Amino acid sequence: MTGVSAIADENTIARVDEVLAIPARQDLSALIQQPSTTANQQQHDSFALLTDALASASFSEAESAAKQMVEQVNVDTMDAASARARALHNLAIAQQFLGSHDSAIQNYTAALDIIAGEDGNLSSSLILPLRGLAIAHLDKGQPDIAFAKLDRAQHVSDVNFGPHSFEQLPILNSKMQAYLDNNDQGSALEMLDRMYMLYSRKFSRKSQELLPALYQKAEIYKKLEMDVQEFRAWRHILEIKRGQYAENDTALIEPNIRLAAIRTRELRKYGYRRVTTSSAEKYLKKALRIAESSPDNNWEVKRDCLLSIADFYTLFDLKARARRYYSAAWDLLSSNEMSLDARTEYFEAPVPLARPKFDPYANFEYNPNRQEIDPSEYLVGEITVGFTVDDRGRTRDLRIIAADPPNFSQMEKRVRNAVEEFVYRPRYVEGKAAAASDQRYRASYFYVPSEYQASIAKSANPDRRRRTRNP
Repeated sequence: MTGVSAIADENTIARVDEVLAIPARQDLSALIQQPSTTANQQQHDSFALLTDALASASFSEAESAAKQMVEQVNVDTMDAASARARALHNLAIAQQFLGSHDSAIQNYTAALDIIAGEDGNLSSSLILPLRGLAIAHLDKGQPDIAFAKLDRAQHVSDVNFGPHSFEQLPILNSKMQAYLDNNDQGSALEMLDRMYMLYSRKFSRKSQELLPALYQKAEIYKKLEMDVQEFRAWRHILEIKRGQYAENDTALIEPNIRLAAIRTRELRKYGYRRVTTSSAEKYLKKALRIAESSPDNNWEVKRDCLLSIADFYTLFDLKARARRYYSAAWDLLSSNEMSLDARTEYFEAPVPLARPKFDPYANFEYNPNRQEIDPSEYLVGEITVGFTVDDRGRTRDLRIIAADPPNFSQMEKRVRNAVEEFVYRPRYVEGKAAAASDQRYRASYFYVPSEYQASIAKSANPDRRRRTRNP
């Protein structure tokens, strides 16, 4: 489980360590290739410098270390060609991190040419540099070329490992993320289904080995705001875990809280009032019962459960119920020295639970007959709103602190309206909910000069509409 309540709108899906892990999105670090066991000590030392530099985001140092690896290849060894290809591949990765995409493409291509010349056009050693090359073309805004490289990588994988091998997973994942980045939801979901199919062909519906694919499905469905599909994925995860663990095992807590989070979003979306009889509340109470009865007695898990149910009640402005569980969490975190820092983290300042998004494009002067605006013509505006979060977690005393450009009243109103709907976990002082003043929210938006000028003109003549209607 994450450290912050899963009921919060801005939570992230917890990382799941399973035997079979689906790769992260476009993770260049996963493409790094170690020197062969026959490589000289200089190359191994340079490789250690490369990985350390990448881990610390020292990308210029990483590029220097990678260049050293290329220079240190012993041309007299039997595997000199493959060693040079690996070194060029690693150099390309360092250059991608540095943002030198043209240089990265050049070195990936050189590595591919060496491998194809030595081992043929269907060598499995082509797969990693092909994936890296595809990501480099994506970074350059060349998706067609990128997909062609990924198709080639998939063909090579099919030939070497078969069309239903798990070796396809990283390639399919790269394709899915590329489709997501290009707003092609249908193709992305097709790749997601193909990855799940590879798992489902090998493992039964109740098998624990199916969990990595289900976690990824849940994550992607959440990203695409597909609540029904996300709910089914988490319910399947819960079904598998119920078959693998005791009924009070803490492994069952996360799926219960995630299912509650989805139901909570639905309740808020459709404006339901009778939330205390909802399945969301039942899932949260089930998670808390598990945390309280588990022999693990993990205070961090119990904290997350208490905060999740308290946050749920706060979202629906059930003040008394929320305070009951916040107070229990406060007492729990006050019980020992280890948890005092956590108490500060979770209660010292308001924590955002729901921050509805506003339309970031002004478009006040929109009409269906005007020419479409080139994205490069948009200017970026910024508004900073100050407010107080009261002891119920609601915003009040809103005021515009800064605005650039100034006096864009229509955009200021839009941002203010959004901030009025924000919900926070209130801060606690000495175990009691308290208001927090001097809170700020900075919003960026896009506009064209004509929209700003029209708004200024309207503000300068506020009686215009009234005079028009009442001549």
